[in-house]
Amino acid sequence: MQRRPPKLFAIVIAVLAILGVALLLVLGHLPGSVPGESLLERIFKALWKRRSLLFLMAAGFVVLLELALLYKRRFTLVKTVAVLSAIAALVIGVIEFRTTYPHQAVFDPQHLGDAWEILIGKDIRLGRFDPIPTLKVEHTKVVKAAFPAIDTHFHILSLPPDITPERLVQGMDAAGISKVVNLDGSPGDFQQIAHKFRDKYPDRFILFVKPNFTEAATPDGGAKQVAWVDIAAKLGARGVKVNKSLGLSVREANGKLVMLDDPRLDPIWAEAGRLGMPVLIHTGEPDAFFEPIGPRNERIGEILENPQFGSGLKEDVPTKQELMAQRERVLTRHPETNFIGAHVGMNEDNLGYASSLLDRFPNYYVDIASVIHALGRQPYTARKFFLKYQDRILFGTDGGFGLQKSGDGWTPERYFRSYIEFLETENEYTEYPLFGVNKQGNWRVYGIGLPRDVLEKIYSKNLEKLLPTDEQIAQRLAGRFPSLETGVPIFPPAPQP
Repeated sequence: MQRRPPKLFAIVIAVLAILGVALLLVLGHLPGSVPGESLLERIFKALWKRRSLLFLMAAGFVVLLELALLYKRRFTLVKTVAVLSAIAALVIGVIEFRTTYPHQAVFDPQHLGDAWEILIGKDIRLGRFDPIPTLKVEHTKVVKAAFPAIDTHFHILSLPPDITPERLVQGMDAAGISKVVNLDGSPGDFQQIAHKFRDKYPDRFILFVKPNFTEAATPDGGAKQVAWVDIAAKLGARGVKVNKSLGLSVREANGKLVMLDDPRLDPIWAEAGRLGMPVLIHTGEPDAFFEPIGPRNERIGEILENPQFGSGLKEDVPTKQELMAQRERVLTRHPETNFIGAHVGMNEDNLGYASSLLDRFPNYYVDIASVIHALGRQPYTARKFFLKYQDRILFGTDGGFGLQKSGDGWTPERYFRSYIEFLETENEYTEYPLFGVNKQGNWRVYGIGLPRDVLEKIYSKNLEKLLPTDEQIAQRLAGRFPSLETGVPIFPPAPQP
């Protein structure tokens, strides 16, 4: 009598099917639609979205087949189907894993070879590369800015808890920073920062308001955000801040990205112009963040430590060129509104394009926050850019993140002075701001030594001419929101951490 084989094969296949479905559900992503796709591409994407269901159906078919073969006592076929199913499940899992994590090393022969080189001491990990320069050159030490400077681009919410308003003002005084513009202006955050910083030091902090663009893209949301801008202006806001999430990650309820040039946002830009409030807008990411992640990407160290920076790898995110085109359309539609391109408009690696925008749009300005790493490696080109557009460039640092109260790290004093050093000296091969904290490149930078009259404009004069006065805001808001006078909150405060 022929002995029945254990039903382990069927059980293994069932388990593999369940694991395969789980793997696909966990690692799977839902590709978005891309303009210009062909019908065949859309059909393929639709099928790929449902690959978990297809895999489940295939696994179920295999289990049924095995059970049928066991019933017929075709044991050789059972073993064959089991082995082939196990191989198929493994192959599908590996493909999905490599697709979801394109820079993994588990199934990449080149990366495994790199690991072997490190093990035998012929290479080092990129993150460990931190050479001490042997270059000996004189450096001019700077303590204070040549003129009282206004930091146009600062994030108070990013400060560590131990940097109190008093400690920040102390650092500002030491470096010659007269005022800081806070850009964290969402409802709740705006009021808390106003109370903790601005009310305590009314002459040292300028507040910008931040609209909610997810809500602005709803049928009645635009009007509510215009109202929030007006309310914040009455509460002391003197500008509008737009995060880089607009165009990259802000989505409607249906999952569709909200673009910069969405007509539903036009009332916000128009209201800012009517009030005379500049719009500081962060558009896109550095060019390297849109490039493939690999050894030829000069910002790979930063991207690997911060995977969210690789926005260009998401399928439905516009290209850098399209994001720039969207911003140009907004600038064209709203000539009465002044826009400040954060981080040199995110064109720090292409000053030729940044120049073309400044030439074509009189309502466009730029700040230099968090881009000294790029400007300082092209000192001749950067200096020409600063001299030519000296009336359109604003001082800013992007301060908050990475700062320390004291010690050998990046204190507020050291941080502010790193920007001042770049602008005022011709120091060679120096550290860019937050060097060692932000991996914005494995290089050092060079100062551009600007003339004093240019420095004064960049430090404060250019921003001062853009900000509306209290009297102008009061006149343009006359008769609106009388409930503010009674202390009734219009928006609920943000929840306390």
